[in-house]
Amino acid sequence: MKITSVLFRLMAVLLISLGGLGCAHVEKPRGSAAPIHQVGLVWLKQAGDADARQKVIAAVQEFARSIPEVRSATVGETDGVAGPFSDISYDVCFILTFKDEASRQRYGEHPVHQKAAQEVFLPLSRKLLFYRFINQ
Repeated sequence: MKITSVLFRLMAVLLISLGGLGCAHVEKPRGSAAPIHQVGLVWLKQAGDADARQKVIAAVQEFARSIPEVRSATVGETDGVAGPFSDISYDVCFILTFKDEASRQRYGEHPVHQKAAQEVFLPLSRKLLFYRFINQ
């Protein structure tokens, strides 16, 4: 048996035996003032289209410059390193940080966001997927 296989199995047993330590569920009231992060994944209609990818990246960078509710924005393409727990099928990934849920809602209504949605994201994307989480 290869060393990497043994290490993988040992890590799996360790994670299972820990039984989710650090994964406690904490109830937060809706609209709480906790920072919220939104992860967005974009699959382009023409996978790998460098021009379309750059338009999406530029749109996210514009969110950070022009929308006061966006505390920070990080954006880029996959590093291309595949693995059993890595999805590299997307073209662009970004993370936006907001002060709270109310700020995220205002961002969604902001004209810069609305314009990017209509002129960049929807026309260029075959799939969009978002994950949101509250800072603990």
